[in-house]
Amino acid sequence: MTQTGSCKPMKTRLDRRMLLRLSGVAGLGVMAFTLTACSGGSPSLYTLAVTPGQPQPGGPRFVEVRLPTVASGLDRDRIVTADSGYKLTVSAADAWSDSLPAQISRVMAGDLAQRLPGTGVFVENDTVATEPEAYVDMSISRFSTGPSGNVELDATLSIQPASAGAPGKDEQYYMQNFTLQGTQASATMPMVQVLSQLLGQLADVAAQQLRQLPSGQSTGRHTIVRKKTQHG
Repeated sequence: MTQTGSCKPMKTRLDRRMLLRLSGVAGLGVMAFTLTACSGGSPSLYTLAVTPGQPQPGGPRFVEVRLPTVASGLDRDRIVTADSGYKLTVSAADAWSDSLPAQISRVMAGDLAQRLPGTGVFVENDTVATEPEAYVDMSISRFSTGPSGNVELDATLSIQPASAGAPGKDEQYYMQNFTLQGTQASATMPMVQVLSQLLGQLADVAAQQLRQLPSGQSTGRHTIVRKKTQHG
């Protein structure tokens, strides 16, 4: 029989009276048998965090950070700890506390809100939202320790003004590829910390680009609160 989880063999000795009660058969001597003790092996959960930046004025009134496109090899519960370019190493014991795209967009929104104190920043499909004046999009292709042995973030960042609540077709548009490299990390916790710092560096660039956009492009000036309706 195939054992799942973290299972270790354990020998247990039962006395004669216990065996008689269990089996109802007299004359059985003391016997030793092997039980399998299995533990669930719950993973350690990790989450990305907002990193401090330099608050500066300027930028649109409202910005929406949309869910990023994350390479399918990275978008999994278990954390990818290394990417050699040809092989992904996935942790057997460490997992993300939430989906990776959701965490990246949440942290980017928090980073931007800290760097753009005059801007309302929210994530895509947020419960409380308004018509944005600009969109932030990301595509993530590496989010782990890279071939160099350092923690790396490979991403494409785009900033686009909104027109009537949708990305403008003929408006100012920014898109740039980034390969950001941090320090080496000997374990999952420091790697997640460095990844959070690299997202902060990406937020620095996004905030700089957003400050160059004029404010007041969106016609929407009211906050839209979406509430779930219960059907009886």
